[in-house]
Amino acid sequence: MPRPVVISDRVIVNAARKVFLAHGYQGSTRDVARLAGISEGSIFKRFKTKTDLFLAAMDMESMLSSSQERLLASVGSAGIRQTLIKHGETLLKRLQIIVPRMLMFNACGVVFAKGCKLSRPAPPVQHIRCLTHYFQAEIKCGRLRMGSPEVQAHVFVGSLAHYVICETLFQYRSATPSVFVRQVTDTILADADPSREKHVCAPQKGKKGNRRK
Repeated sequence: MPRPVVISDRVIVNAARKVFLAHGYQGSTRDVARLAGISEGSIFKRFKTKTDLFLAAMDMESMLSSSQERLLASVGSAGIRQTLIKHGETLLKRLQIIVPRMLMFNACGVVFAKGCKLSRPAPPVQHIRCLTHYFQAEIKCGRLRMGSPEVQAHVFVGSLAHYVICETLFQYRSATPSVFVRQVTDTILADADPSREKHVCAPQKGKKGNRRK
């Protein structure tokens, strides 16, 4: 008996991208299924909601998951400045792909339907929350001093997104990508006591790191 044909997520995502680009968010999952050569029910076995499928079609759902894992795994050990720079450079490169695509979809009339729900927070919110958790963890380790880690995380992610918007729409760069990421990182860390970066996180009382990088 022949094995059933297995359709990869990539085939579904590519079909969805074509449908959404042609018809906006109102494009039907039935059309996506027809184009991909599968049943409509098969789509929702892979993607919980139509909105999740839409985000995947713009390559946003899987964006930077490995980078986020590395960021959180570095808490208490790796140098904070270099960790943020590396994470920022990775995020910026991805945004340089995603933001132009989002702008193109918007120009073609792609909009979310009122009341549409995500099975999880939108990617930009995920990035802010991940960075917030990183800042909070480093604060708990005593390696950072930061009054509003969530606001600082928003500033970091928002600055990179705005850089790409200016680059895409106005061909404007205030600095090269690598220099910009470093400047944003240094701005975020300016009042966060980065001199304690080498202090290893440890539950020791009465001992504070004084070494400077």
